[in-house]
Amino acid sequence: MNSSAAGTAAFAFIAFFLLIPAFIWHGKCRNIAATLLIFWLMLIDLIGFVNTMIWSGADFDQVYSGKGWCDLTLKLEVGASIGKLCAITCISMNLYMILCAQKPIFMDSKSWKKIVIDLAICLVFPIFIMCVNYIIQSRRFAILRYRGCSAIYSNTNATIGLYLIWPIIWSFIAFVFAALTLYKYIQKRKDVKDILMCTNSGLNIKRFARLLLFCVLVIFGMMPLAIFYFVDSVGTIREPFHWSQVHDDKLWGVIEYYDFGYITVADKLVNSMLSIIAFLLFGLGSDALQMYKSLFRKFSQNTVTETLPLSKQSTYVQNGGTPTKFNSPNSQFSRGTNFSDPTMREFDDFTDVIKDLGIDQTDVARNVDQEKGATSLVECDEKGLGGDFLYTYEVKQKP
Repeated sequence: MNSSAAGTAAFAFIAFFLLIPAFIWHGKCRNIAATLLIFWLMLIDLIGFVNTMIWSGADFDQVYSGKGWCDLTLKLEVGASIGKLCAITCISMNLYMILCAQKPIFMDSKSWKKIVIDLAICLVFPIFIMCVNYIIQSRRFAILRYRGCSAIYSNTNATIGLYLIWPIIWSFIAFVFAALTLYKYIQKRKDVKDILMCTNSGLNIKRFARLLLFCVLVIFGMMPLAIFYFVDSVGTIREPFHWSQVHDDKLWGVIEYYDFGYITVADKLVNSMLSIIAFLLFGLGSDALQMYKSLFRKFSQNTVTETLPLSKQSTYVQNGGTPTKFNSPNSQFSRGTNFSDPTMREFDDFTDVIKDLGIDQTDVARNVDQEKGATSLVECDEKGLGGDFLYTYEVKQKP
């Protein structure tokens, strides 16, 4: 593997890893379109990383035939290429509807109708393209150096109608909604903050601006590629579609290997760059940073809990010269106990001795209370230990 291929693989892996926090955050917030968009980006990054690692050497035609892996990933890549544009269209449409503030169904992220609409826009068409993709495949697949698995489509009119034209259509729809959203934003720029608050959209100015900016960047990143592939492929289409000619049993199982150079991974690099931009926009915001702090705090708590030994005895600390008793959450004392002895076993031994002497325990307890004073439980927030633990102390009250 040369240095260029290694750099491409590393870039794709880093892009995949950086998108994980944004994917988790949008998933928790039920932002279906944004979650699916990030999912498609992560999927392409992961597939690109694996393919580059396998088929970048000089012997790329001998390492692995790709059977099984290529059959699966090619279907997913076809769905992802359309799915990203569908998700961008859905995000742009939702932002536009929020600014219009005329359709309540688009304001509530928990509405089942909105969830169904978002899923339909983001998934129905990509799944449809994945299903009909077999119709226009003239070969099972081919292996390209650096790129790995690559689909081979027939030079027929059916390829235009079932595949090539749709990225351009969805790019245009997404561009129209993004333009309308930007126009509406400029038109209502003084009232946008109030609109976002009153519509209960869960967005503020910064979140809205990040989403809109990301939509514009993805559109301008994907639309040129869609137009380029369409123009490049349409020039070679000259034949009508015939099932028997396209699906020749003798040629279907033949796996071909080509070395067209480094240009074959151009779309993978664009996808990785969009992933990095997505991390910069969504992974470094205040919401994401708060999530990182929460995860770090939970991890630190679990680490401290596993590291510190569990003691069955209560710990005494000196507080202003007065002995104060500390009950850990795992102590054998319950939070409602009024006893201040180190262990329950010592108290049981003391009780047995009193019984043997024939002394009334009630009188002893009353004398002890009069001399020492009753004890009570007080809860206080231990700020010095992170602020998330609630400890129980037993302090002595003066009579």
